[in-house]
Amino acid sequence: MSDGDALLALKELVCSTRCSLHNLVHKGGSPLGDEIGQPEYRRLMHDLRRQIADGRLPIGQPIPSTASLGQQYRVSSTVVRRAVSELRAEGLLYGHPGKGVFVKARPAEVADEKQILERLASGLADVESKVDSLQVTDAATLEEFRRELAELRRVVAVLQTQLIDLYGRLGQPYPHESAPLRDSTGGAERRRAAGT
Repeated sequence: MSDGDALLALKELVCSTRCSLHNLVHKGGSPLGDEIGQPEYRRLMHDLRRQIADGRLPIGQPIPSTASLGQQYRVSSTVVRRAVSELRAEGLLYGHPGKGVFVKARPAEVADEKQILERLASGLADVESKVDSLQVTDAATLEEFRRELAELRRVVAVLQTQLIDLYGRLGQPYPHESAPLRDSTGGAERRRAAGT
């Protein structure tokens, strides 16, 4: 794998990880607030969140059924399902098919995790920008090397042309098979031995 491929793979990894963290941080979070004027499902969410926070609904324990919550809060099953769905998206609840919905974490723990994830997302953004700058730097450096190599090839071609011309003026055949420019030490020794 070339350096460019490795940088591209690293950039893609950072980008996908950053997107995943962004989704985790911003997934269904709803602000706590005054219950007045809120939709029914938000009021139910607020009350369930408060019960989880103060331990009335402990971690690992099931919450009341949809029917039970609907009767207790005098709301439809649609409202209960929406509230539970939102709390699951926040990371406070989890479902176990056929068994019910259980408390996963307290709001404070989720908030702490959210802050950690936001810091990680920010750190990944920094890494992503550094990877981008490495790609730009490497591309610029590579282009500079290409220009220098092209210039060196041009100089070698000019020197070979001049050598061929010099050999022709001296009436000597140009020694193609010995390639004097490929081995500078051997060429210098040949010139010393020839007395030139």
